[in-house]
Amino acid sequence: MELFYSREIAAGERVLDRQESGHCIKVLRHREGDTIHIVDGCGCLYRCRITKADPNATVFEVEETIEGYGAHPYHLTMAVAPPKNIDRFEWFCEKATETGVDVIVPIVGDYSERKVFKGDRCERIIISAAKQSHKGAIPSLAALTPVREFLMRDFAPGTQKYICYCSDVEGAQKIHIREALAAAPDSRDFVVMIGPEGDFSRDEISLALAHGWQLISLGDSRLRIETAALTATSAVYLSRV
Repeated sequence: MELFYSREIAAGERVLDRQESGHCIKVLRHREGDTIHIVDGCGCLYRCRITKADPNATVFEVEETIEGYGAHPYHLTMAVAPPKNIDRFEWFCEKATETGVDVIVPIVGDYSERKVFKGDRCERIIISAAKQSHKGAIPSLAALTPVREFLMRDFAPGTQKYICYCSDVEGAQKIHIREALAAAPDSRDFVVMIGPEGDFSRDEISLALAHGWQLISLGDSRLRIETAALTATSAVYLSRV
């Protein structure tokens, strides 16, 4: 089943945009009367019938609405420092979307090599991955955020806040992400931070500890940023589905 995307369908819009219309009519060769399926990016799937097969503005009518399509039983925010090679961050965005993530926040810290981030291409990749993996909700992509600002952000009560760090910190407990997730069996809200190639600085970790973040490990292997981020995403997914 091929999925199309319309951000405005929930507000009553009944026309696909030019890009989606072209794919629907020119590539997949749909015609008037055909049934198509559209997601709104907020969790709903709509079964629709084409009433005007226009490659620039396909018109349809909604016949059925399915809520919670492709949903997962948790809310996950991944705050990840984009590496110098932006293709690797785009790969993470695609695979995390397919696995199950709700918010992706690119972060910039003391040791970050990439200080600038433009999210237009990532947003397109995320939308495509959500459609391909049959998810009604499309993860949101935030603007580039300083690590210190994110560490001090207020989250919903009960949110589990994890920060991956390679080194040990005297006086602070660091546990494997598997143990951290097992210790919070009823939790449904998670935030995980993955630092840059040079990891988080000591000052950033001190700030994290002061604001209630749990130090976690992903195991003994030294992982690339995007590999670590996807490993954490998958760990949350597998612990809750």
